[in-house]
Amino acid sequence: MRVKDDKKHQAICDAAIELITTKGFADTSMSKIAKAADVSPATIYVYFENKEDLLNKIYLYVKEQTSRELLNGVKEEMSVKEYIKTVWYNFYKYAKKNPINFSFGEQFANSPLVDGISKEESLRYFQPMLDIFQRGKSEKVLKDIPLEIFAAFTFEPLKILLKQHFSEDFKLTKKHMETVFDIAWDAVTN
Repeated sequence: MRVKDDKKHQAICDAAIELITTKGFADTSMSKIAKAADVSPATIYVYFENKEDLLNKIYLYVKEQTSRELLNGVKEEMSVKEYIKTVWYNFYKYAKKNPINFSFGEQFANSPLVDGISKEESLRYFQPMLDIFQRGKSEKVLKDIPLEIFAAFTFEPLKILLKQHFSEDFKLTKKHMETVFDIAWDAVTN
Protein backbone atom coordinates (compact mmCIF):
# COMPACT_ATOMS: atom_id res chain seq x y z
CA MET A 1 0.00 0.00 0.00
CA ARG A 2 1.29 3.44 -0.94
CA VAL A 3 1.85 6.10 1.71
CA LYS A 4 -0.36 9.16 1.45
CA ASP A 5 1.39 12.48 0.92
CA ASP A 6 -0.42 15.64 2.07
CA LYS A 7 1.17 17.77 -0.66
CA LYS A 8 0.03 15.39 -3.41
CA HIS A 9 -3.45 15.19 -1.88
CA GLN A 10 -3.66 18.99 -1.81
CA ALA A 11 -2.40 19.25 -5.39
CA ILE A 12 -5.05 16.75 -6.52
CA CYS A 13 -7.79 18.63 -4.67
CA ASP A 14 -6.71 22.01 -6.05
CA ALA A 15 -6.46 20.65 -9.61
CA ALA A 16 -9.84 18.92 -9.37
CA ILE A 17 -11.58 22.02 -8.00
CA GLU A 18 -10.08 24.20 -10.74
CA LEU A 19 -10.86 21.79 -13.60
CA ILE A 20 -14.33 20.79 -12.43
CA THR A 21 -15.29 24.42 -11.89
CA THR A 22 -13.94 25.68 -15.20
CA LYS A 23 -14.50 22.66 -17.48
CA GLY A 24 -17.40 20.89 -15.77
CA PHE A 25 -17.62 17.52 -14.07
CA ALA A 26 -18.33 15.53 -17.25
CA ASP A 27 -15.36 17.03 -19.12
CA THR A 28 -12.91 16.51 -16.27
CA SER A 29 -11.28 13.10 -16.34
CA MET A 30 -9.11 11.62 -13.65
CA SER A 31 -6.18 11.69 -16.08
CA LYS A 32 -6.67 15.46 -16.65
CA ILE A 33 -6.74 15.99 -12.88
CA ALA A 34 -3.57 13.92 -12.50
CA LYS A 35 -1.80 15.90 -15.23
CA ALA A 36 -2.82 19.25 -13.68
CA ALA A 37 -1.73 18.03 -10.23
CA ASP A 38 1.54 16.69 -11.65
CA VAL A 39 0.93 13.18 -10.30
CA SER A 40 0.37 9.85 -12.00
CA PRO A 41 -3.27 8.84 -12.62
CA ALA A 42 -2.74 5.87 -10.29
CA THR A 43 -1.83 8.26 -7.46
CA ILE A 44 -5.34 9.72 -7.43
CA TYR A 45 -6.73 6.29 -6.54
CA VAL A 46 -4.58 6.24 -3.41
CA TYR A 47 -6.81 9.04 -2.11
CA PHE A 48 -10.12 8.52 -3.92
CA GLU A 49 -12.05 5.40 -4.95
CA ASN A 50 -13.42 6.92 -8.17
CA LYS A 51 -14.50 10.21 -9.70
CA GLU A 52 -17.74 10.38 -7.69
CA ASP A 53 -15.84 9.73 -4.44
CA LEU A 54 -13.42 12.50 -5.41
CA LEU A 55 -16.28 14.94 -6.01
CA ASN A 56 -17.98 14.14 -2.70
CA LYS A 57 -14.79 14.34 -0.65
CA ILE A 58 -13.74 17.58 -2.30
CA TYR A 59 -17.23 19.00 -1.77
CA LEU A 60 -16.87 18.24 1.96
CA TYR A 61 -13.36 19.70 1.98
CA VAL A 62 -14.60 22.96 0.42
CA LYS A 63 -17.56 23.15 2.83
CA GLU A 64 -15.30 22.56 5.84
CA GLN A 65 -12.85 25.22 4.63
CA THR A 66 -15.71 27.64 3.98
CA SER A 67 -17.26 27.13 7.42
CA ARG A 68 -13.90 27.61 9.13
CA GLU A 69 -13.42 30.92 7.32
CA LEU A 70 -16.98 32.08 8.02
CA LEU A 71 -16.55 31.49 11.75
CA ASN A 72 -13.27 33.40 11.93
CA GLY A 73 -13.53 35.96 14.74
CA VAL A 74 -17.02 35.04 15.93
CA LYS A 75 -17.61 34.65 19.66
CA GLU A 76 -20.47 33.11 21.61
CA GLU A 77 -21.01 36.33 23.55
CA MET A 78 -21.65 38.41 20.42
CA SER A 79 -25.12 39.73 19.82
CA VAL A 80 -27.08 37.91 17.13
CA LYS A 81 -26.59 40.85 14.78
CA GLU A 82 -22.81 41.08 15.41
CA TYR A 83 -22.45 37.34 14.92
CA ILE A 84 -24.41 37.21 11.66
CA LYS A 85 -22.73 40.36 10.34
CA THR A 86 -19.29 38.88 11.08
CA VAL A 87 -20.21 35.63 9.31
CA TRP A 88 -21.71 37.58 6.41
CA TYR A 89 -18.58 39.73 5.90
CA ASN A 90 -16.36 36.68 6.36
CA PHE A 91 -18.27 34.97 3.56
CA TYR A 92 -17.61 37.97 1.32
CA LYS A 93 -13.88 37.94 2.18
CA TYR A 94 -13.63 34.18 1.69
CA ALA A 95 -15.35 34.28 -1.71
CA LYS A 96 -13.17 37.17 -2.93
CA LYS A 97 -10.01 35.40 -1.77
CA ASN A 98 -11.10 31.97 -3.10
CA PRO A 99 -13.28 32.55 -6.17
CA ILE A 100 -12.73 29.05 -7.59
CA ASN A 101 -13.68 27.35 -4.31
CA PHE A 102 -16.68 29.67 -4.01
CA SER A 103 -17.79 28.75 -7.55
CA PHE A 104 -17.21 25.05 -6.89
CA GLY A 105 -19.36 25.17 -3.75
CA GLU A 106 -22.11 27.02 -5.59
CA GLN A 107 -21.98 24.67 -8.56
CA PHE A 108 -22.43 21.55 -6.46
CA ALA A 109 -24.56 22.78 -3.54
CA ASN A 110 -27.73 21.43 -5.17
CA SER A 111 -26.21 18.95 -7.58
CA PRO A 112 -27.42 15.34 -7.69
CA LEU A 113 -23.77 14.41 -8.26
CA VAL A 114 -23.07 15.13 -4.58
CA ASP A 115 -24.71 12.43 -2.53
CA GLY A 116 -27.12 13.11 0.32
CA ILE A 117 -24.67 11.78 2.89
CA SER A 118 -22.06 14.38 1.89
CA LYS A 119 -24.63 17.18 1.95
CA GLU A 120 -25.87 16.08 5.38
CA GLU A 121 -22.32 15.76 6.69
CA SER A 122 -21.46 19.23 5.40
CA LEU A 123 -24.26 20.72 7.53
CA ARG A 124 -22.41 19.83 10.72
CA TYR A 125 -19.63 22.24 9.72
CA PHE A 126 -22.21 25.01 9.83
CA GLN A 127 -23.80 24.00 13.15
CA PRO A 128 -22.62 27.12 15.03
CA MET A 129 -24.39 29.26 12.43
CA LEU A 130 -27.54 27.15 12.72
CA ASP A 131 -27.36 27.61 16.50
CA ILE A 132 -27.14 31.41 16.22
CA PHE A 133 -30.12 31.35 13.86
CA GLN A 134 -32.12 29.45 16.50
CA ARG A 135 -30.89 31.81 19.23
CA GLY A 136 -31.97 34.79 17.14
CA LYS A 137 -35.44 33.33 16.77
CA SER A 138 -35.76 32.46 20.46
CA GLU A 139 -34.63 35.96 21.46
CA LYS A 140 -37.18 37.33 18.95
CA VAL A 141 -34.45 39.26 17.14
CA LEU A 142 -35.07 37.25 13.97
CA LYS A 143 -38.44 36.59 12.42
CA ASP A 144 -39.89 33.15 13.06
CA ILE A 145 -39.15 31.88 9.56
CA PRO A 146 -37.57 28.69 8.20
CA LEU A 147 -33.81 28.62 7.77
CA GLU A 148 -34.20 28.44 3.98
CA ILE A 149 -36.06 31.76 3.90
CA PHE A 150 -33.54 33.35 6.25
CA ALA A 151 -30.66 32.21 4.01
CA ALA A 152 -32.47 33.36 0.87
CA PHE A 153 -32.79 36.90 2.20
CA THR A 154 -29.38 37.17 3.85
CA PHE A 155 -26.81 35.18 1.87
CA GLU A 156 -28.33 34.75 -1.59
CA PRO A 157 -28.19 38.49 -2.43
CA LEU A 158 -24.51 38.47 -1.47
CA LYS A 159 -23.85 35.37 -3.61
CA ILE A 160 -25.55 36.95 -6.61
CA LEU A 161 -23.54 40.16 -6.24
CA LEU A 162 -20.31 38.20 -5.82
CA LYS A 163 -21.01 36.30 -9.04
CA GLN A 164 -21.61 39.61 -10.83
CA HIS A 165 -18.44 41.00 -9.27
CA PHE A 166 -16.41 38.01 -10.51
CA SER A 167 -17.85 38.33 -14.01
CA GLU A 168 -16.90 42.02 -13.88
CA ASP A 169 -20.47 43.12 -14.57
CA PHE A 170 -20.57 44.95 -11.25
CA LYS A 171 -17.96 46.34 -8.86
CA LEU A 172 -18.97 45.41 -5.31
CA THR A 173 -17.75 48.24 -3.06
CA LYS A 174 -17.64 48.59 0.72
CA LYS A 175 -20.61 51.00 0.52
CA HIS A 176 -22.59 48.42 -1.46
CA MET A 177 -21.73 45.78 1.14
CA GLU A 178 -23.05 47.96 3.97
CA THR A 179 -26.24 48.71 2.06
CA VAL A 180 -26.86 45.07 1.14
CA PHE A 181 -26.28 43.89 4.70
CA ASP A 182 -28.66 46.53 6.09
CA ILE A 183 -31.38 45.55 3.59
CA ALA A 184 -30.87 41.84 4.32
CA TRP A 185 -30.91 42.44 8.08
CA ASP A 186 -34.11 44.49 7.85
CA ALA A 187 -35.76 41.70 5.85
CA VAL A 188 -35.18 38.99 8.48
CA THR A 189 -35.54 40.86 11.77
CA ASN A 190 -38.54 41.83 13.86
